[in-house]
Amino acid sequence: MRLALAYHNVFNPQNEDAQLVLADLADYTGFYRVNGEGIPPDDRAFSDGKRAAFGRLFRFLNLTDDEKQALTQAARAETLASSNEGII
Repeated sequence: MRLALAYHNVFNPQNEDAQLVLADLADYTGFYRVNGEGIPPDDRAFSDGKRAAFGRLFRFLNLTDDEKQALTQAARAETLASSNEGII
């Protein structure tokens, strides 16, 4: 319980900086992406590991449905920004 509260305090979805960092981490870890066919096993394992690490953080946050939707949209926007402009 204490650990979940600490995660929520650090990554409070009401904090604009926390939202930006969460969106960036979701983008970087590929949390909302799926590996396609033909990915080498080592690359797939690495991608799965990054997603699992973000999944742990995500699980502790206990977000509402609206907060989850907002994070998903922010992560998609971050992916677009990263691919169009480079890392911000």
